[in-house]
Amino acid sequence: MSTEQEQWAAQIRGIPTFFRAALFPGDDAAIRHRPVEGEWSAIEVVGHTIDEMQIWARRVERILAEERPLLPGYDQDILVREHDYQHADPNVLFEHLSQACERYASIVEYVPTSALHREGVHEEFGSMTIRQCVEATLDSVAVHLVQLRVAQDELEEGV
Repeated sequence: MSTEQEQWAAQIRGIPTFFRAALFPGDDAAIRHRPVEGEWSAIEVVGHTIDEMQIWARRVERILAEERPLLPGYDQDILVREHDYQHADPNVLFEHLSQACERYASIVEYVPTSALHREGVHEEFGSMTIRQCVEATLDSVAVHLVQLRVAQDELEEGV
């Protein structure tokens, strides 16, 4: 029987596969289409997910290493623009997503069960345990998959 942490790690490692399957292959217009002003394109959602995996991994590491560390928030729109995901090569982004997910999964996999209750203080959400951090990450995946699909579907419907 696997531990909860191993199950979470497996889910995190599966994220690139789910995202790649949801992206319209070979349809550059669809993956770069922004459904409305201020909304991300499908490729930008992939980029945001890279940022998210990296940030949550650092947060979990800090909670493991420090006593109730501050977990700063971040402006996700600024990060997406700074990295210019809109013009990125999808294959490169998926390689980065795979690497970010693997790193985060490796951290999560080896969190001792006794440490799941350790807390950090998120700037926006208050106290968060390691368990809550991992669950927040995994909960966001479904939301981001919907964003990714909607961005592409709206272009399909408009054609």
